[in-house]
Amino acid sequence: MKHNIEVKYPAIFRDEGTYWGVRFPDVPDAQTFGNSVQAAADNAANALAVTLFDQEPPRASDPRFWKLASTEFVVWITMAEPQFGAGTTTPASSN
Repeated sequence: MKHNIEVKYPAIFRDEGTYWGVRFPDVPDAQTFGNSVQAAADNAANALAVTLFDQEPPRASDPRFWKLASTEFVVWITMAEPQFGAGTTTPASSN
């Protein structure tokens, strides 16, 4: 992935009862969860940045055409200028 760019993808959040699951249809390896929507969003930004670190980002889909379950909704997750390297432990979320 090229550094110092904005990375933005639609994510599907799903209420799993005791936690929120998150998946990116455009980046299948970037799946995560959280015990709240905010925690799931923070984890999603990190999962997205880590998954795309060494690859060219795929084109983002238009979620208006997705069929969602009643327990799902879409959130755009954005990583602006993700930082990696010495002295950093995780990508910084911009949500």
